Amino acid sequence: MKFFFTILILLIYNSVLAQDNEANAILEKIQKSKEDTNRVLAYVEYGQYLENQNLDSAAKYYLKAEALSRKLNYPAGKFKFRSNYTYILNLQGKFEQALRLNNESLEIAREMKSPLNIGKSMANIAASYTYMGNFTNAIRFYQQSADQFEKLGQKTFLPRLYVNIGTAFEHANLFNKSLEYKQKALRLARPMNDSLQLADILTNLGGCLFNLKKYEQSLAYYSEGLAVAQKIGSDIFVVQAYGGLCRTNRGLKKLDKAREFGEKGLKLARETGNVFLEMECLRALMFVAEDSKQPELSAKYTGEALKIAEENEMTDHLVELYEDYATDLARQNNYKAAYDYLMKYAILNDSIQGIDVQKQLQELDTRYLTAQKEKQIVTLEKEKQTRNTLIYGLAAGLIVLALISALVYRNITIRKQIAENEVLQLQQEKQLVATNAILKGQEEERTRVARDLHDGLGGLLSGIKLTLNSVKGNVILPEESAMTFTRALTQLDGAISEMRRVAHSMMPETLVRFGLIEALSDFCEGISSSGQLRVTMQDFGFDKRLDSSVEIVLYRIVQELLNNVLKYAEATEAQVQLTRVGNNVSVTVEDNGKGFDVNNLDQNKGAGIRNVQARVDYLNGRLDIQSTPEEGTSVLIEIVV
Repeated sequence: MKFFFTILILLIYNSVLAQDNEANAILEKIQKSKEDTNRVLAYVEYGQYLENQNLDSAAKYYLKAEALSRKLNYPAGKFKFRSNYTYILNLQGKFEQALRLNNESLEIAREMKSPLNIGKSMANIAASYTYMGNFTNAIRFYQQSADQFEKLGQKTFLPRLYVNIGTAFEHANLFNKSLEYKQKALRLARPMNDSLQLADILTNLGGCLFNLKKYEQSLAYYSEGLAVAQKIGSDIFVVQAYGGLCRTNRGLKKLDKAREFGEKGLKLARETGNVFLEMECLRALMFVAEDSKQPELSAKYTGEALKIAEENEMTDHLVELYEDYATDLARQNNYKAAYDYLMKYAILNDSIQGIDVQKQLQELDTRYLTAQKEKQIVTLEKEKQTRNTLIYGLAAGLIVLALISALVYRNITIRKQIAENEVLQLQQEKQLVATNAILKGQEEERTRVARDLHDGLGGLLSGIKLTLNSVKGNVILPEESAMTFTRALTQLDGAISEMRRVAHSMMPETLVRFGLIEALSDFCEGISSSGQLRVTMQDFGFDKRLDSSVEIVLYRIVQELLNNVLKYAEATEAQVQLTRVGNNVSVTVEDNGKGFDVNNLDQNKGAGIRNVQARVDYLNGRLDIQSTPEEGTSVLIEIVV
């Protein structure tokens, strides 16, 4: 189950908090100024100072700025009000109202003809869509905002923007894609000496790594983020870090520490009136109580979090809470209510995290990366045309100096060839990006569908079985009807088993929890037990697990090769060997089947071999196939990790 504990930070707030003496100076400026634009700016500045202390007080000064801006017809003041006030609305869970004001700020920015403010408004609109669970629109507006800032050369805004793009992918369960953007943001942010931004990015990265179950790395980022947030007195990111440390320590089975951090975060969130962070702290404590065998306390936290999410229409969080609450109701033997909440979970989950949404997000990201490559290609083409013009000019001007002209021409020709090679390389990289996106999308879809089958449909079927079993014990049926009822229960057990088998085939739980070696051992034993083929497996040097993305690809390669042996080789025995020496990993699959002529492989390469080759290319590895008719086949894959 994934967790989200991220605040989408709008791009317009001050990165350095005002100190107390500065706050007094702002108040003095408000008192002494006339009712003009300077007072509007002072209201906004003081509201930004109060954001870290009390959201309601900050909102009051922003509303004063709006009222005076309307009176003065001051466009910049109207824009600043909307950009800052929507940040408060998002923290209070008022997402629809925030989206409306962000759309208004975009229109104001266009009337002001301010490209910078247009980019900020697009980023804020994207943040609103992310809160509302509309990730396709969120990614679209974030990419438009990124293009706007890159055109203007405003790299200062890019780290926060990349964090928000990563958060949108995270909400859609695309955690590896999210990690790419957030790590990119951290690389840009560290040299900027912006502590508030750094605290934001560090805690976001901690949450992303937690979702990838990399708890030790997650703990390090949350701890660093907490230290930075406490140093600058940022309550928002202190709470965010507390909640993250609660969940991470729970993942490391340190429940006492987890409870301590969760309770600290909940107290501070309630003191600052931040309902969004209050709900997240409640969810973190809910799971700690569950692991501590305190079901009543867990149900209490779940109910409080669900109430906040429903009151503020936090769509994406409702998905998780419906499922959690159904579990709590089932523990209390309230199966009808549990079934109702499971149905709510299934319907809402399909609407915001279904296959179509994830495909749209993958396609948007691929198009965005492709567009970036195409821009580089256009630039190189222009450089190529410039070089060609220079060639012709020099040839005409230096026709008398034949030797010198020849040397110059030869030098420029070489440069031209280099430029053409660079264009070709960029085109190949563009194709590789598209291929990688497809392979990642396939594995993420397998994972999502397997999880939905197991957690969604499996939960529903199990709920039905529990209900039928309770009915069976309370109703007296004729003998014939009782036999029919029992047969129906048996068929339901078969359906549950078949569903679990399909889910395991799409994404084996052993691969996710225990790694490549255990998963392949199970797979090979499964084939051997069928009696069609005896498969033995050997491994060497796998004391530590590989990266999860590499393990998935290697598992699919071995799976495809053994399926080919079953289908075509007519073999009785097969052997799988995995060896790791340092960073070098090799995989060998051999069989005693009928073999084939490898010289005909290029002309008759089937879909299975093409899939294997594509996955080996994705790992930048080498594929070697050796086979002789009637003497079996040996396939070797070598990669560097």
